[in-house]
Amino acid sequence: MLCASELFANAVDHSRSGEPEGHVIRTLTMPAEDRLRVGVIDDGYRSNGPTPPSLPQIPADRSRREWAEAERGRGLLLIDVLAAAWGSRAVVGFPFCEGLGTFLWAEFTLTQAAATTSAGAGQ
Repeated sequence: MLCASELFANAVDHSRSGEPEGHVIRTLTMPAEDRLRVGVIDDGYRSNGPTPPSLPQIPADRSRREWAEAERGRGLLLIDVLAAAWGSRAVVGFPFCEGLGTFLWAEFTLTQAAATTSAGAGQ
């Protein structure tokens, strides 16, 4: 739940999803029997700002002190630590469609007990 919340917050904070009439599409899939993937699709680049944002990434240029004092920018770090894998990609992979949205996802490995409980819940 924490990772889903961080993915959503990232979309709202860094895209048109956070503007009036903005949207976020949430996804929940099982790409494999033992994997759960949560993802969000944002509305793409905000029109204001001098340059379009890059794909989501963990800030790499912070000192230990800057990390300790930072009030923002820890969401992807949390996802990196808690998820088995995570990543992002453009919603549409054509250069002329750049900025139409980003799909940001995180995957989690299901334990046998969780998989059994999930399978039993649907019966």
